[in-house]
Amino acid sequence: MATGELTELETAIEKIVTVFFTYAAKEGKKGTLTASEFKELVQLQLPNLMKDVPSLEEKMNELDVNNDEELKFGEYWRLIGELAKAMRREKAGKKK
Repeated sequence: MATGELTELETAIEKIVTVFFTYAAKEGKKGTLTASEFKELVQLQLPNLMKDVPSLEEKMNELDVNNDEELKFGEYWRLIGELAKAMRREKAGKKK
C-alpha cells in the first residue's frame, strides 16, 4: 500500500491498526478483541485517555454493536473516534 516513507498521520493510522491486531491475536478470533484483550489494550495503551471510564465491561458492551461479545475493527474504531473527539474538545477548550 505505502510506497514511500509514511507521514506523521499515516504512521499514527498504521499504529492504531497494528495495536488492534497485536491485541486481537492473543486469544479467540484473530480479527476481534475479546473482553480480556480489550481490557489489556485499554490498560496498557490507553491508560490516560480512558482513566475516567468507570467500567470497561460497560464500555465494551456499548461499543459491541452486534452483541457478539467481541470487538471487530469497526467497533474498535468507534472508540478511537470517541477519544479523538474528546481530545479535540479538550484542545479547543485550552485555546480560549
